[in-house]
Amino acid sequence: MPRLVLALIASRLAAPILNLSMLLAIVSTHGSYAVGGASLTGFSIALAVCVPLSGRLVDRLRPRPVLLGMLAVHALAYAAAVTGMAQQAPAWVLVGAAIALGASTPPSAPVIRSTWPVLVPAGHTRTAYALDAVLNEVMVVTGTLLVSVLVALASPVAAVAVAGTCTVLGVSTLVTVPIPRTQAGAESSSAVSRTRRVFGPLSDGHVRVLLGITACDMLAFGCVVVGVSAAAASGGTPGLSGVLLGTYSVGAVVSALAYGIRRREGRPRRQLVTFHTASAVLLVATGFVPGLLPAGAALLAVGLVSGPRDTLHQIVLGEVAPPRQRTEAFAWMSTFMWVGNGIGTALAGQLVTWSEGDHTTTFLAAAAAAATAAASSLFLRSTLRTGAVASSASTASPR
Repeated sequence: MPRLVLALIASRLAAPILNLSMLLAIVSTHGSYAVGGASLTGFSIALAVCVPLSGRLVDRLRPRPVLLGMLAVHALAYAAAVTGMAQQAPAWVLVGAAIALGASTPPSAPVIRSTWPVLVPAGHTRTAYALDAVLNEVMVVTGTLLVSVLVALASPVAAVAVAGTCTVLGVSTLVTVPIPRTQAGAESSSAVSRTRRVFGPLSDGHVRVLLGITACDMLAFGCVVVGVSAAAASGGTPGLSGVLLGTYSVGAVVSALAYGIRRREGRPRRQLVTFHTASAVLLVATGFVPGLLPAGAALLAVGLVSGPRDTLHQIVLGEVAPPRQRTEAFAWMSTFMWVGNGIGTALAGQLVTWSEGDHTTTFLAAAAAAATAAASSLFLRSTLRTGAVASSASTASPR
């Protein structure tokens, strides 16, 4: 278990470091936000498209050869990116290296998330997913702060190299973890329908609903990030945007931990409707509260709702996804998160521009996305209950 947690920390730390440091490095060497933005876009699209494919490979083969093979290619892509940035290579080289980085990203997060149900003792799956959500939130904040330190002490290019080091450490540690395998994984391919073989976990209606909800949540989060920045700027203190987002993260961390400690089963449809409805109401309130201090309190409340909601997403997805395709299901979750966040950020940017710097419309858009997620949650089966994932661990056999 300690090795799995170490792998989780290292791999999750790499993403926020790379996202920010890549932009800063390209801007510092080329002086062009257009090239930096194109590189980040290429990286994001390549990652969103390729991670479900790598997740399917993990499900069909084993995690270790897929992770090691992709890590080898990923390391070469990192070397090309760092060298290109340091040598001020042409823009097309940097964009190409960024695309290669995204396409070759090892599916560490999907592997870890799909491993919890078959690795942790029965009854502790909720706590494991809560830990996963908490560490993800903490690493996003820590990674951003670490980039600031690295840029001040060294350079943005050095920060990109550190991101690569974190990825290598995370994947190298993950492949040393003995991952059990459920008995369901041994079912013959003839027992799997043609539709399921082609579309994988997307052939399951509950999986599609949960992925749509995930996209709505990340769309809302993208709007919140831009809205907070606009609110802080309009208040004359743009530097407080980080503090305001920090209050959101604190709320999410505290509530996710509290939710993870709970042992009793629940009905996820009712809980997801409740969490998303509360999020929508709080986001509307955040958009209209006067002053940054009340806005910080409102964001704290939004975070308190988001923590258990995001934890519950992972629990339910791990339960409804076919055991043989659980890694691919979580890989699709990563894809929908990237897509949702990208749409939310772009939409919020346009809304702020159209409203001449006003942040209210961005929070209303975030609330609309949360309300859409609440409505989508009603498509989940009412009799669905959490707890089946934990019980699946008892049927695991060593790989």
